[in-house]
Amino acid sequence: MVKISAGISREDRKYIEDILRSTGFFYEFEIRTALEIADETLEKGSDVCGYYWLKITDNDGFVAFANYGKNSFSVHSWDLYWIAVHNNSRNKKLGSLLLRAAEDDVRERGGKILWIETSGRPLYAPTESFYKRNGYELAASLRDFYGPGDPKQIYSKVL
Repeated sequence: MVKISAGISREDRKYIEDILRSTGFFYEFEIRTALEIADETLEKGSDVCGYYWLKITDNDGFVAFANYGKNSFSVHSWDLYWIAVHNNSRNKKLGSLLLRAAEDDVRERGGKILWIETSGRPLYAPTESFYKRNGYELAASLRDFYGPGDPKQIYSKVL
C-alpha cells in the first residue's frame, strides 16, 4: 500500500541519499546539497527554514520524496527543488502521485505557480517528458548553464 506523508525524520536521511544515488542522475555535489537541505530541515524545522518534504512509503519502505519551498523573491511562486523515486520503484506512477500531492500542498499554502529546474542533458529526456505529461511548460532554457552541453531547463505550472 502506498502512503504519502509530510516531513522527514533523522532516519529518513539515509533513504534520501539512497534514493538519489539509485537514480544515476545526480552529480555528487547535488546529492550533498540535498542532504544539506535535509539536515537544515531536521535542525530548524520546515516552518523556519522554508523547506517542505513529502515522502512515499510502500511495501518496500521509503521509496520516493519531494522537496519544495516558497520562493522568497515572489509573492506566489514556489520552487520544486527535488523529486526522486528509487530506481527499483520506477514506472509505478509514484512520481506523478507525489508531484500532485506537492502541488496540492503548495496551493493550500497560497502558492499560485510551481517552478522546476532540471538539466537538459539527454539523460534527462524522461524527466522532461514527465514534467510535460504532468502539465508543466518549458518557460526558459539556459544554454550550458550546468556545464558544456548541459542547459538548465525551467518548467512552470500555474496551480
